[in-house]
Amino acid sequence: MKETEIIAQVAKLYNKYGIKSVTMDDVARELGISKKTLYDYFSDKSSLVKAVIDYLIEEKITFFASQKKGKENAVEELLFIFRFYLNTVREFNPSFEFDLKKYYPQIYAEVKERKRRGILENTLANLKRGKKEGFFRQELNEDFISRLYVLRIESLQESDLFTQEEIFSQELFVEMFFYHLYGVLNEKGLDYLKNHLEKFMSSK
Repeated sequence: MKETEIIAQVAKLYNKYGIKSVTMDDVARELGISKKTLYDYFSDKSSLVKAVIDYLIEEKITFFASQKKGKENAVEELLFIFRFYLNTVREFNPSFEFDLKKYYPQIYAEVKERKRRGILENTLANLKRGKKEGFFRQELNEDFISRLYVLRIESLQESDLFTQEEIFSQELFVEMFFYHLYGVLNEKGLDYLKNHLEKFMSSK
């Protein structure tokens, strides 16, 4: 198997069972390769975990870059992001992130920083686009709003106001998304949302 094929398959195993419970023996057995072959590619489990995380992040970056180009405006772009992450929440295994944070803190810290930077950059770009196109409130401070958006996401996981089940639930994600959306839209943006939301959400 090629290295990228191994990484892609291991990513599925980690997402399904969590990181801690999947040993290098499990990986070799599931992929039908010898441990020697596996260790030819990855010196230890930490290097494999790092490779999987890098793969998942780059895959997401590439996907978003390709999809954003065809979006009609900033509102449609936000709706696309919403639908993408809604599907992600459905398939997300909380133990994946829990294991990463507990057993691989350095990798987790790197992931957190990359996530923060990515969300900040994309949110800021979207807010600027929405204002320029006339769908978002002209008086909003896009720098403050983008940082508040990241703060809300990060602080949620550190709060005891919500259970872990609620934090990773679709219901909470929907409420957070529309809380942001309705906070930035102006009248033109609200009209666009009203006329396109149902059609957009029912399409594939």
